[in-house]
Amino acid sequence: MAKSVSLVPGVVSADLNFASGALLIEYEPADDPRERVVAVVARSGHGIVPVGQARESVNDPGSRPWPARNRTTIAVVGSGALSLAGWALAQESPLESAVAYLLAVLLGFSLLGPRAIASVRARSVDMNVLMMIAVVGAFGIGAYSEAATVVFLFALGGWLESRALARTRSSIRDLMSLAPPIARVRRGQQVVEVDPDDVSVDEIIIVRPGERIALDGVIALGFSAVDEAPITGEPIPADKSVGDHVYAGSLNTSGLLEITVTARAADSTLARIVFQVEEAQAARAPVQLVVDRFSRIYTPLAVGLAVVIAVGGPLVSSALQGAPVTDMALWSEWFYRALVVLVAACPCALVISTPVTLVSAISRAARDGVLVKGGAFLEQAARVRAIAFDKTGTLTAGRPTVRRVHAEDGLDADEVLALAASLEANSTHPLARAVLTEAQRVELSQRPATDVVEQPGRGVSGTVGGKQLHLVSPIFAEELVRIPPELATLIEEAENAGMTILVLAEDCHAPLGFLGVADTARKEAPAAISALHRGGIEHLVMLTGDNERTAAAVAHRLGLSTHMARLLPADKVAAVQRLKERWGVVAMVGDGVNDAPALAAADIGIAMGAAGSDTALETADVALMADDLAALPGFFALGRRTLAIIRQNVAFSVAIKVVVLVAAVFGYANMWLAVFADTGVALLVIANGMRLLAKSSAGSGRRLTNSEKTTREA
Repeated sequence: MAKSVSLVPGVVSADLNFASGALLIEYEPADDPRERVVAVVARSGHGIVPVGQARESVNDPGSRPWPARNRTTIAVVGSGALSLAGWALAQESPLESAVAYLLAVLLGFSLLGPRAIASVRARSVDMNVLMMIAVVGAFGIGAYSEAATVVFLFALGGWLESRALARTRSSIRDLMSLAPPIARVRRGQQVVEVDPDDVSVDEIIIVRPGERIALDGVIALGFSAVDEAPITGEPIPADKSVGDHVYAGSLNTSGLLEITVTARAADSTLARIVFQVEEAQAARAPVQLVVDRFSRIYTPLAVGLAVVIAVGGPLVSSALQGAPVTDMALWSEWFYRALVVLVAACPCALVISTPVTLVSAISRAARDGVLVKGGAFLEQAARVRAIAFDKTGTLTAGRPTVRRVHAEDGLDADEVLALAASLEANSTHPLARAVLTEAQRVELSQRPATDVVEQPGRGVSGTVGGKQLHLVSPIFAEELVRIPPELATLIEEAENAGMTILVLAEDCHAPLGFLGVADTARKEAPAAISALHRGGIEHLVMLTGDNERTAAAVAHRLGLSTHMARLLPADKVAAVQRLKERWGVVAMVGDGVNDAPALAAADIGIAMGAAGSDTALETADVALMADDLAALPGFFALGRRTLAIIRQNVAFSVAIKVVVLVAAVFGYANMWLAVFADTGVALLVIANGMRLLAKSSAGSGRRLTNSEKTTREA
């Protein structure tokens, strides 16, 4: 089909993903060929709907007449009934039996014929062409029952395949139905019900208990427990109050909420998830590209083999058996064998085995709150041997607090804290937020800071009250000023206690003091890291710009293999490169923004807490929608299961085809067995791939429960 579309004038390229049902075309705007593309697809017997209208056509079954909507079902049932009638009449009324078989073939050709003709026009030999040749040939040599049965079984198999694939396609699109069709909006003194598409940013929507939230927003009034499972995969409702973000599709379980809308319906987190997943499903993984290339070579070879059997078989047999070359029974027998080879050689199962597995896996991951940007990353996940973690906000809670403020002679602690807060006033770094929060807690006023420069991995500098000040880590403070031995001892003691130190220094003067900031490890981190080790990932390392002592304490407490401290962003990239040289495929887990270079350098970049974050959703290879490390073991286990099932499907498809092809050449296979080797095997590999849609049972593939987290912490 893609090749037929690519021949339409104005089309630059066309790509069809069978598993996701998406036809992507690139075309010249000046010669818009979309109407011609629709006509070509429709002539081939397929339905086609623009992406924006896909849901409407599904939800409005009355938009087309019943026969048009059920054409495939009518053809399958009719072909089967006529084939059965032909079989019943075979003994008593051969002529009527042949007519019934002919009608069954013609009815089946209403599906098969247009697709085969479209392929021939595109100079492509696909499974539809092979089947058409086989059925016409079988009918031509008087094998009426086989011809009719092959058409019926092929149509039935295609109908069952389409229903199975529709389930995988709808598994993510069904998420969109979670967003309610109406939103209650406060406009003036009234609350009106409108379509969510008509609600603007900054309007107030009202959500009653038991209703789903229509749009992304921030709670302006009220308190409730909100079930965010469609977005984050977390089964336990999260308590939400004024100022907290909520997402479209989430369920308000208890209190009445008034929510300030922060994004239009088309830009909601739920809508972006569906869009990203459907894009990922259409993308081809490396293993799928290999299978596709093999199929393009394999199909012409199968046709060539059938021709050789049809022509060479009788000649060789007559020479070996001494039979006359003109013996038509001999030619008919070998021609039948060639037709069986054509049917058995159809690459349907082989072509469909990989994409249906990847689509199922991507859909399953999205349901679990893990957004995977393509099958390639699932394939990579199965091969990961080392994972690098950022510390702050990834392994730790990302909510550090100031535990100690030390002032040198001539200043007091409040003065040091106030100056530090002035420098950090506009920073978004977690350590800066800790400093600002502490200054607000003790009610210290900030002073205007100018010429502020933030240096990632080092600290921040600026001018406050006419003085050039620096708030930096101890190692970089030593480049600016001399650290007295007594102060160095105090800093070392604080670092041994697990604190991150920020030294406040003035240009060309002694240090003014330091702040000790500490963060707590995530509760789920030890259990998640233990599960990753059990899942076969050999090396887990923490990369941090923090000091050596603090890094060592955190790494040891969490059970990591090792750690690397005092790293600038560029150093983290170099560290990831060294890990790749040593371990092969490496994943990096970070916040998606501050760790962007290292995430990009890794084979798989995994962003934490991506729900509501445009940057993380757009840039990460894999995004954990909930801020929860417990999703990681399940993701890597899913990658291993996906690759294993793909290998099973490919091996099974090839093995069955080889057996049936050999049997066909030697006359031990008939048309019915050949149809099983094609359509039957295709259904089996689809069913095997769709197992991934089900939640993983006990083992490394499941999320850690709250009770497990608590038990393992204890």
